[in-house]
Amino acid sequence: MCGKKYAYLAGWFFCIMYQTAGYAIIAWISASFTATLAGHENVTNTPFVFFMTAFYMVITFVINYIAPKLPMRLNVTTTIARLIPIVAMGTVGVVIALVTGDTSASSEVVIPNLGEGMAAPSFLGAIFATVFAYNGWQAAAAFNSEIKDSKRNFPTALLVGFIVVMVIYVLYFIGVASSGNSYELMSSNQLGTRNAFANIFGDFASNGIMVFVIISGLGILNMCCMGMSRGMYSLARRGMGPIPDRMVELDKKTGVPVCSMITCVGVSFIWLMIIYGNHNGWFGEIAGRPFRFDLPDFYNMIFFVLLIPIFVGFVIRNRTNKDVHWFNRYVAPIIATLGAAFLIYALVISSPIHALIYVIVFLVLALIGFAFK
Repeated sequence: MCGKKYAYLAGWFFCIMYQTAGYAIIAWISASFTATLAGHENVTNTPFVFFMTAFYMVITFVINYIAPKLPMRLNVTTTIARLIPIVAMGTVGVVIALVTGDTSASSEVVIPNLGEGMAAPSFLGAIFATVFAYNGWQAAAAFNSEIKDSKRNFPTALLVGFIVVMVIYVLYFIGVASSGNSYELMSSNQLGTRNAFANIFGDFASNGIMVFVIISGLGILNMCCMGMSRGMYSLARRGMGPIPDRMVELDKKTGVPVCSMITCVGVSFIWLMIIYGNHNGWFGEIAGRPFRFDLPDFYNMIFFVLLIPIFVGFVIRNRTNKDVHWFNRYVAPIIATLGAAFLIYALVISSPIHALIYVIVFLVLALIGFAFK
């Protein structure tokens, strides 16, 4: 839609920033919930949390490297495990809240004193952060060639899947907010979520549900690894990116793009260092508060920026193509463009300084990418 140079830029972004950073984040979240299950008070920044993060990243990589067919089977199991806590909270939590009439936590608008140096969360910032829960569909494109009748089944699966996810997650969020403490959820999502489950299901049952939450996180990590490992390989197939002759090689026994996988996992550990730096004041202060390089905000914003020219290019290329339905030619791309523009606006309004720094960092990484083109 936008030419080969732009396509390379988008591919480089997914390889080096989007999927690799997501891999580190999901591993860290899974480790944080593991610390919550273990009864730790600090569940975000301890040697235990970061050791478990690295362990999860390595063990997932090893499974995908040694037995690539096993992760495909694990996806089914972890998907079912993922639905158990979400559906349980989404149904029971909402029903209890409606029966008792206690929805004060979800409707509470008074923000407590967050302490010195902490900013009150903004509504637009919360909207942008929530997008992280719906992410991951882009990675599915890596498996497009392996889907039977992908031209018909792939869009249907994405659309139906998104609607199902949206309904389940909205119910889940209402259940958690109605049964949990709003301040706990703001200050520590992991502890707040665990206590919300405990308020409804009791301490013992909530521990069991937390196990499913961790399994769910590892399932997402597994899928992320599957998609991420093909990133450099996809570029190399087109003669692009660093050492394409090596990146394109597949293991003779397993069919895994070994060099591509190892490179992407290595980059993920660099992003893990950024997460560690966020919690340990590596990036100084801006406007009197510690600066945090929030990776989900960073790569989501850049992702939406990159999408808009693709949507516009689609309209231009298909403006006279009668084989494409008029809704798909004009209405859908316009809606998508407005949606992406709104989310960019939400982050810029929420934190202009962060948005500016994210753009600068992206431009630097893009220049590095074009040096390898």
